[in-house]
Amino acid sequence: MLATSRAQAVDLRRLIAEIETQAGKRPAPGERAPRRVSLARALDPALGGGLADDALHEIVPAAPLDGAAAMGFALALAARFLTERASAALIIGESFAGRESGALHGPGLVAHGLPLNRLVFVEAPDANAALWAIEEALKSGGPAVVVGELLSVKGYGLAASRRLLLAARKGRTPALLALMGAHGQASRMTSAAEARFEIAAAPSARAPAAAGKDLPGPFALGARLVKARLGPSVAAVDDRVGRAQRARLQELDAARTVRLEWRSEARTFDDPTISLSLSAAPGDRPRAALERH
Repeated sequence: MLATSRAQAVDLRRLIAEIETQAGKRPAPGERAPRRVSLARALDPALGGGLADDALHEIVPAAPLDGAAAMGFALALAARFLTERASAALIIGESFAGRESGALHGPGLVAHGLPLNRLVFVEAPDANAALWAIEEALKSGGPAVVVGELLSVKGYGLAASRRLLLAARKGRTPALLALMGAHGQASRMTSAAEARFEIAAAPSARAPAAAGKDLPGPFALGARLVKARLGPSVAAVDDRVGRAQRARLQELDAARTVRLEWRSEARTFDDPTISLSLSAAPGDRPRAALERH
């Protein structure tokens, strides 16, 4: 029994090594290097400059009630990729997920920065069918981005994620996979994804309204970057400046949660506020000092 366990462990290490090698493979001569879409100043260094446009990225809710925030984050990332490509976004989900948590709201998607004329929705009967549809869409290379929503994650693991990663590489299309049924498991999951985020809901800043009652401000969330692996687009850093610089480029603090606010009009995330000591404005200075200037 012990020998069997050791053999399985050896096979698992070999499979993981193959996945890491494939993910870090440099583009062949004549192929374009993957582009990276900036996310936020606080997260981009660990991502090698942003999210690769030919990789699998996972989004996991921190708790069951954070599912809406996780999907909102996935859709915001989709809007970021839509700014880089002219084709449509493909949103694939289980039919049961729609019945359980509700379907996406058209006006809400528009307000979130996603034009309806550039969205295609696919409803799959179950999680396995959704994974198949996501893989085929990625391999085709047609969509600007593929967003998947899985409520059941029983069929999702190392093998399934590797298929999605290879499909994303082949079609040069980004995959955003919202794993709703994996809430609270972001740090314990094993997959071939290049990046994994744990998302928690956060209170929005209040916005003043003409009627005197404050309204909810921009969509806000807490993002924790649990996993980040530098892909082919930064593999050449080793040749130019050495391994130490590459290690500094990918400094990952998996315990740090970054608050992000989504600006749908600009399709960007606000960077976290940095507290700095600032000099007083001229209007706050004594009159004598103003007269000397």
